[in-house]
Parts: sequence; C-alpha cells; structure tokens
Amino acid sequence: MKPSQTGWWLAGANFALLAGLFAFDIYTPLGFATHFLYATAVLIAAVSRRPFMVPLTAAAGTVLTILGTFLSPPVPGLPNWIPIGNRTFTITVLWVLVWFAWKRGQAEAALKKANERLEEKVAERTRELAGVNQALVSEVTERMQTEQALLLSEGRLAGILDIAEDAIIVTEEDRTITLYNQGAAKLFGYEAQDMLGTSIDQLLPERFRAPYASHLEALAASDDAARRRARRSEVFGVRKDGTEFPAEASISKLTLGGKVAFTVILRDITERVRTERQLRSLAAQLMTAQEEERRRISRELHDDINQRLALLAIEMGRVEASPVLSPDRVREAVRGMANQLAAISDDVRRVAYQFHPSILDDLGLTAGLARLTQEFSEKTGIKTLVVQEEPAEPLPREIASCLYRITQESLANVKKHARASRVELELTCDGRGVMLSILDSGVGFDPDRSRPKGLGLVNMEERVRSLRGRFDITSEIGRGTRISVYIPLPGVLDEETTSPAGR
Repeated sequence: MKPSQTGWWLAGANFALLAGLFAFDIYTPLGFATHFLYATAVLIAAVSRRPFMVPLTAAAGTVLTILGTFLSPPVPGLPNWIPIGNRTFTITVLWVLVWFAWKRGQAEAALKKANERLEEKVAERTRELAGVNQALVSEVTERMQTEQALLLSEGRLAGILDIAEDAIIVTEEDRTITLYNQGAAKLFGYEAQDMLGTSIDQLLPERFRAPYASHLEALAASDDAARRRARRSEVFGVRKDGTEFPAEASISKLTLGGKVAFTVILRDITERVRTERQLRSLAAQLMTAQEEERRRISRELHDDINQRLALLAIEMGRVEASPVLSPDRVREAVRGMANQLAAISDDVRRVAYQFHPSILDDLGLTAGLARLTQEFSEKTGIKTLVVQEEPAEPLPREIASCLYRITQESLANVKKHARASRVELELTCDGRGVMLSILDSGVGFDPDRSRPKGLGLVNMEERVRSLRGRFDITSEIGRGTRISVYIPLPGVLDEETTSPAGR
C-alpha cells in the first residue's frame, strides 16, 4: 500500500474511533470520565505524517467533549462542576498533546534540517576525501611508477655493470667498498658478497696501499673541475690466490648528498705488458736480424764477389803484360774471364733477387711462386704441389709482394722445423680477395704449448694486417701445419671479405 493511501486509511480509522468514543460517551452517565479516551485518538493521529491530523483530531475531540456535556445522561445529586471540570481537563489534555505534537514536529523538522545539513557536509567531505584520495592514489601510483622505473634503471645499471669486462668498484671516502661488479669478481677471484663492506686495500699489494690512500685524499680535496676528469694510472692488483697482476686504473670522484664516493675502473693489462715486452724483444731481434743480414751481404760481397773481381782484374793484367801469348791463348784467357764475369753476374743477380724478386714485376705472382717452389724442391728434396688460379687482372704490387714473402717465410720454416716430405700450396682469387693456403705434412706443433711467436710469424701477421687481410695458422702434432691468408682487393669493404681464413 502506498504511503498516501495509508495516511487516508489512518485518518478514516481515527475519525471512526472518535465517533465510537462519542457514542460511548453519550450513553455513559455524566459522572464518568469516558471523554479522556479522546486523547487516544489524538495519540493515534500523531502517528500520521500529515501535520494537520493532530490539531484536527484534537478539535474534533474538543467539540465532541463539549457536546457530550449536554447529551450524556445526568447523575442525580452530582454537582455540575465535577463533570464540567473533568471535561475542561480533557480538552486541556487534548491541546497539550497537540502542543507536544507540534513541538515534536518542530524538533523533527529541525532534526531533519540538521540531518540534511549533516548529509550535505558529509557529502561535501566525502567529495573532498574522494579528491584527496584520488590525489593520494595518483601520488602513490606515480611514486610506484617512479620506484618501478628506479628499480628498472637500477636493474639495467646493475646488468650493464655486470656485463662490463672491466672491474668497476665504488668505495666510500674511508675506502669501504659499496659496489663490486662481476668484472671485478672475475679479475680478483672474490665474490661480491665477500667484498661489500670491506676495504679496497685487500685488493692491493701492501706496497701500494699507502700511495693509494694518499691519492684518494688528494682527489677528495680537488676542485669540481678536476674531479670530473678520471685520473688514469698503472697499478698492481692482488688476486685471491695471492698472485699480482698489472692493471690500468681510472679513478673519478663523485659527490652525492654531501658524501664523497670514488669510482675505480680497473683493466687487466697483463697481455698488453706481455705484448709490449714481446714487441721490444722482437724489435731487438729484428735489429739483430737486420744487422746479421747486412753483415752476411757485406761478407758475401767482400769475401766472394769482391775477391773474385780482384782475381779477374789480376788475370786481365797478367794477360795484358804477356806480349808473347798466341792468339789462341788470348782467346782462351778471354773466354775464361768471360765465364768468370757471367758467374759473378749470376751471383750479383741472386743477391739482388733475395731483396726483391724481379720476376714479380716481369711475370707476376703465379710465375714467382712457381719458381720459388721449384727452387725449394730442388734444394731440399721436399715434393711441392702447387695449385694456382691466374687472377683476371694483375694483382697490386704490395699484395703480390706480401703473398710472395709469406710463401718464402713459410717454406723456410718448413725447411727448418717441419721435417715434412710434402708441401701443398694453393692460390685462388674470387674477385673480392686473394686466398693463399700452405699445408705441409710435417710434425706440426701444439699452439697452446708453443713458445712465443718468432720473428717470422710476427712479420707475416704484420704484413697481412697492413693490407686489411686475415692471417690464420692451425697445427696439430703429427698432422702438419696449415697457414691461411686472405687479403681483400682494393675497393672491397671489410664486411664483404668473408673467407675461411677469417672464420
């Protein structure tokens, strides 16, 4: 049932109650205070949500109370003031109830208004809290995104630091290690968890600890312009097993939040130092070899050719000083001197050929290699198989000279060390580069256990490197040695020159 229908139903029932009470009142003697029951109808009317129901019911009760004074049967001997006083009291009670209902209505209206204001304030506060909550959620979300970005950045930085080949160490001003990457772990042998929080002095030989501490103090006191430049120096480090190694150290200063930190980047230069020593040793060997070669040529020119020329001059002088010689004897003497001059000429040409084979300029590389291998087989008795592919165009002089010298040096090594019975030489050209392969059937060697490279191998490698080529040597004990060389032709890019020699 709808609220409006309920209100009208309640009003009808209330007025029916008044009618019943009025009938009960007029049939009751005047001395009985049955009219007090009208207050029940007023109380029931107070339940209604219609504000006019209470005064209307009280007014109807008042009228009915007054009418009952005249219509109720009188009680003999009862004074009139008693029923009049009772009915006056009833009317007073009815309107007192009306007043209370009115006050309650006012209180309810005030309460409703206060409740509405409270609801408005609550709604406004809810909106404010929603805005604050939204701002807080946005701030929290932004902070979470920032933290995630920071974690991602830290993860990337840690990954970069871990994949770096160099050792990267960060220390505080008191030399306590706060960062230690995988490169440092590989270099020193200590894991990161073992070194974090310890002193970097543990990674330095004792003789370098005091100078390093003084260096950090000087760097900490330097100005901003100086601290931005990383200072490089060569130091020695000590591994976990106690072995020392040379290293190049780059130290820079960083100030964050008022705290000073030092970044140390270390690179193991053992191989570089060894290479420099080898280069110095090879340079000395080269100078010695050059001096020996000059001495040999000088001795050959002085002791052989010069003496033979002197003997020839003496012979010519003797022929000139002998006027009694017959023409036949003169022709025989001249023929002998001519033969001597031819022999001396051949020896001079041989000496010159050792410096630069003229056959390369006259007939090209293939003819030069064929003659070189033929002379090698004749002198050593080692069978030589040559497979050559004539290039479409003549090779540049520097390439032809490089390949010729490499073949010459390789055959000399075979003669000295290989104890081979067979040598296979293959020369091919694919239009982009020239490939030279020299394989012998000698004793071979173990590259991992061999001594440092000799002057000959270094010379070959440098020749090939100067022409942007690739040099590779493979050997196995009992299975011979193969030397492979690939040199790109002029104008061919490096990425286009792919060959087995470079793989």
